[in-house]
Amino acid sequence: MNRGKAGFDRFITFLLFLVFAGLATWGIGLAVDWDVAHRIGEYADRDFWAGLPDRENYANVLRIASLVLFVLGLVLLAVNIERKRLGRKTSPASGTAGVISIHPADLASAVAQTFEARDDIRSATCRAVQDRSTDVLEIRLRATADADVMDLREACTQASSDIAAALPDQDIRPRFLLQIEQVTQGN
Repeated sequence: MNRGKAGFDRFITFLLFLVFAGLATWGIGLAVDWDVAHRIGEYADRDFWAGLPDRENYANVLRIASLVLFVLGLVLLAVNIERKRLGRKTSPASGTAGVISIHPADLASAVAQTFEARDDIRSATCRAVQDRSTDVLEIRLRATADADVMDLREACTQASSDIAAALPDQDIRPRFLLQIEQVTQGN
């Protein structure tokens, strides 16, 4: 998520906090009989709110409000679940003889397959996404309980160097997530 979307989310969250905190404070104030809370309640036009369901256009107002809130909810959902996948990258080695391009997901898949060939790795998955305005190759490794973590760390460092060599002058960062299985207890 980029900074603009994160800022928008924080702004909406802050507005919701203010509304709900105000309503909660008012409700607590009414429960403990604070004068200020009762004065705030006097500003509300009780006749208007009491007679609102009896109006002819009440059903239409509810439909429009529901539609607006539904669309707003979809917009907030779309903003928060979007993951931008990385497209093809052109190599700086391209020249007049031709264009060399590589898809970062293919490179991440090759790295994952290399790790999967190891005896101490149960599974390896990958994805190439843009995460917070940063291009990331994420390789998730599930290792056996007896795996040598330092050896896996060295292999991840080597794979990171290989990714940098395969994508020169590209700002794509590898991310290795290592999950170690639990040790099984004997009977």
